[in-house]
Amino acid sequence: MTKLMKARVRCWLLSIRDSFVSLLPLTLFGVAAILLRNLPYPPYQSLLTDCFGIGWKDYLNQIVSASHGIFGMALSVVVAFHVTARLSPLRDADKNPPPLAAAMSSLVNFMICVQHVPQWRDQLGYHAMFLAICIGIASAELLRWASGRSWLTIVKVPSDADRVLYHALRLSTPIILSGILTLVVAGLVRLLPLPEHPFALRSEWFIALPLSDFVMTSVATLMNQGFWLIGMHGGHLLDTYASGLFSPSTLPPDGKMAWRPLFDMFVLVGGTGATLGLVIAILIAVPRGSQRRIAQLGLLPSLFNINEVIVFGLPIVFSPIYWIPFVLVPLTLTVLSLTVLHLGWVEMYPGDIHWSTPQLISGWLVTHSWRGVLLQAVEIAISTALYLPFVRRAEAGRRKRQDKLFREVVKAISDEATERVTMIRRDDEVGLVARSLLKELRTDINKGDLCLNYQPKHDRAGRLVGVEALVRWNSRDFGAVPTPATVTLAEDGGCIRELGAWVVAEVCACKARWNAVGYRDVSIALNVSPTQLADAEFVPRLASALQIHGLDSSEIEIEIIESEVIPDEAATNSTLEALSALGVRLSVDDFGMGHSSLLHLRRFDIHAIKIDGSLTRDVLINQANADIIKAITALAKARNVEVVAEFVESEAQRNALSEMGCDLFQGHFHSAALSEADCLRYFASHIQCRR
Repeated sequence: MTKLMKARVRCWLLSIRDSFVSLLPLTLFGVAAILLRNLPYPPYQSLLTDCFGIGWKDYLNQIVSASHGIFGMALSVVVAFHVTARLSPLRDADKNPPPLAAAMSSLVNFMICVQHVPQWRDQLGYHAMFLAICIGIASAELLRWASGRSWLTIVKVPSDADRVLYHALRLSTPIILSGILTLVVAGLVRLLPLPEHPFALRSEWFIALPLSDFVMTSVATLMNQGFWLIGMHGGHLLDTYASGLFSPSTLPPDGKMAWRPLFDMFVLVGGTGATLGLVIAILIAVPRGSQRRIAQLGLLPSLFNINEVIVFGLPIVFSPIYWIPFVLVPLTLTVLSLTVLHLGWVEMYPGDIHWSTPQLISGWLVTHSWRGVLLQAVEIAISTALYLPFVRRAEAGRRKRQDKLFREVVKAISDEATERVTMIRRDDEVGLVARSLLKELRTDINKGDLCLNYQPKHDRAGRLVGVEALVRWNSRDFGAVPTPATVTLAEDGGCIRELGAWVVAEVCACKARWNAVGYRDVSIALNVSPTQLADAEFVPRLASALQIHGLDSSEIEIEIIESEVIPDEAATNSTLEALSALGVRLSVDDFGMGHSSLLHLRRFDIHAIKIDGSLTRDVLINQANADIIKAITALAKARNVEVVAEFVESEAQRNALSEMGCDLFQGHFHSAALSEADCLRYFASHIQCRR
């Protein structure tokens, strides 16, 4: 198979999977109606009969018929839509058929087939799934091919016309021709002597084999699991194409054919793949993350043998890890259940037991004995044990992918502002991680589940003069998030004001505690973004916090983060003037890079500027950086502004920066960022306590 053909087949398979996922609400709607109709609890049945009358089940039957009865038709439409959406675009963008047009064409073609071929007539539900998939793929491919042929688009529409009208008129001829071609093919099929189900498996193929019930149950299991693994509803296909493998459920198992109650209740414990064991294994082995959330969502449905949430949510479909236990576990349970039955350890009885009956209850109803309950409990334990190593392997892979995506997100949200906005709006996995981080950050800000660390600043003589407050945030799913990424994400996500309000409150409370033990001379600098400067409530909030905690305004310094251009607007200027009037010292962070402008020295009453770390890190080996720093310090001296050098890592670097005119130094040479408690110990060893 050529590389191009492999890519095409993969596109079709993924589209089929996505189609079943898209139709999951339709499936679950019908399943919910089935559960409500068949819940094996007599008081419940009596209650609904008393409340709604004897015909209450008719309403639920209508829901089942409405949702499941049109599944095939809906599938043909959705498959065509997903195939068209997945196919690589044509060179001429105007010739790309919209997915909706392909879906409409597939609907027409599907209805032509089911009305024209007697064997398919009026089959709009699950019996028509194969037909629906074939028509959906064929309709999408045919329309794409026809859309790229100018000689087939007879109706010419100007490209500047309304896009909906443009495609509707341009594709009219290809859709009509597709329908005519479908009619011709359906006419030829009509002439063929097709059986009702040409792909149906028959019991006579296996009945003569030794242990034929083992063989037939295993074949049914493999067929069921195999279809699920490629995204197709194996249970419905089994009902349609493999019902001949099962002996009547109204009779006891005959020891020759598969028996559906045994298959449903003891092989598929928790749904296809015995996924109740998978759910339990995930809840045991995975403390957090997407797998655990999916397992939590899938636990209740699995108790009723509904596994769509797990199969499509993890997903098991096309999984390179889960396909092995997904097939192995039910095959193991097949052998165990039939062995126990053959040895006479349990006896199984026919009865009106629906497949959605919960585990343990169904074991009792089928066997009329505690042994059936015990057998199901053992099978759940076995399936859990078999799934566990694969769950751990999948979780390791998930965490590796998650860490990679997290690093990409952190790198991306540290880029220019325009790129950051694009990042949180992206539709791929990276965008999903960014939005997940943002959602968690908003929650943690509201709950106060962040903390502050404080990095000391020293003067030329080595004296401790202040600290900078730095936000520390540990994501439950991704671990420690770098401070710049946290702040930038808050800016992009519109929650920087809430984060800033929390920081102001925490900083002032901390400073009050330090003052109480004699460290009033140690100032605290906190970072403020340009977005916060436009907030009319920022200065009143800061003033209120200073008053509540009995602080002097000179004890707090505001470092303006230049992640964005500081707007020259009335609101921003008013905030800066109010801060100056309040007596709070102002400084500009990361001066010399990014959006920094010399005009800030004229616009604001600046107390200090902090030289960007990209300049100070390489000052010993990069003469250009050294020259820039000398120019900045000369300008600062002329304006009577202090110069702070950050990322100072060595004594040689500190001495060089001091010679260039820097006044204060911050970095690991003196100390890393410390917790509040560690700061008190640091203060005690560097300054004398003064009350």
